Parts: sequence; structure tokens; C-alpha cells
Amino acid sequence: MNEALCSILSMEDRWSFDLEGRFIKFNKDGTGEKLWCRCNFNVWIAAEFEWRSVEPPRDPSRSTEVPSQVASGAPGKGPQPLGQLNLEITLTKRLPETVKHSILSKSTMVNEKSLTDEAFYPKLYTVRIEKGNFVEPCYIGYPSSDKPRFALRLLFDKSPYPPRSGWKRPEEGPDGGQFWDHVEFVGRISPELVKKGAVMNNISTGWWGGCVVS
Repeated sequence: MNEALCSILSMEDRWSFDLEGRFIKFNKDGTGEKLWCRCNFNVWIAAEFEWRSVEPPRDPSRSTEVPSQVASGAPGKGPQPLGQLNLEITLTKRLPETVKHSILSKSTMVNEKSLTDEAFYPKLYTVRIEKGNFVEPCYIGYPSSDKPRFALRLLFDKSPYPPRSGWKRPEEGPDGGQFWDHVEFVGRISPELVKKGAVMNNISTGWWGGCVVS
């Protein structure tokens, strides 16, 4: 099961919070091509990372269940769970190969320029992969009939973006984006899903991940 789920995880070109620049990509060789956090022309994170599937924690007091972010509606109409993985992810300070020689290499705010050492420690996550009819999480709770649809959703128990304590100056932009609340990403864009009914994740959960960084 782990091998099959890891294959699904790494087959997608990207798992997106939005198509404008907040996404994560897993490579088959145990590296992540990139974790991107771009918002309103500001790039906060453009980093490679390392990842691996690990055994679930043994502590019975710690739940490994990823809470659902949506109400599934009528029986049989909600997202279909494909499985759950426990991952160890280590963010690095390395720029992705595709941008190492770009203007980002001179940025004063990308990766370690904005993040503390805490952000680069290995961290454990529980993730669930679901099949359904989804829109980009940034549109949850907002009209989305004309938005692209995606067949897969990736749910983290906590965000792959560093927590607020992992940012050097969160009040200078990241507080507006609240990136550490991004736990839902979608993959496998599918125009055919527009014809097949209601979006399964278009229900407000009390916070919208719109970015207001200027």
C-alpha cells in the first residue's frame, strides 16, 4: 500500500494550493523538486526538500488520522479515500535546479533569508490522498463553477509550510498569507469533472487562504 501511495504522490507534476505559486512536488527518488510559496509577486520559499515514507508513530495517545476538511454530504457522494501515509519531510536551503541561476538566487527574502533554523529540521506528517472532484483550496467557500477541477486531493495533518515560529519576520508579509494553515492541496487537473456535478471541497472551513501580501 505504501509503495502504491508513494507512486501516486510522486506521479503528479504538482500538488497545488493555488495555481499561482503555492504548491509542492514530490520526486520518486525521495527528493522534492520544490516547495513553492509565491504570493503577489513575492517569493518566500523556493526550496528542494527530502522525503521518505516512515512507520506510523507508536504513541497510542497521538492520533494518526487526518481530519477531513469537508462535509461529505449524501452517503457515497463524498471524496473517496485512497489511503494514508506517514512522511518525514526535511526542507533544505537549496534552490530548485530550474531557478538556481535566476534572479531568485539574489533574493533577500527567499528560503533561509526569511526562515529560521527551525524550519529546516526534519518533521513528521500524516497525509491522506483522496479521489473526487475538487477546486484549488484557495477558492473554498467562494463561487467556483468556472474554476479548474482536480481529481485528487492531498490532506496534511499539519501544513508542509513552516509554522509561524519558523519565520524570522512573520509580521512583514507571511501573517497576511497564513501559509502555515495550508493543509490541503489538489492534483490531476481534469476538465471532464466540470460536467460531473458539485465540487466536493467547496465548503468554507472558517478560514480562506487568500493572500493579501503587498
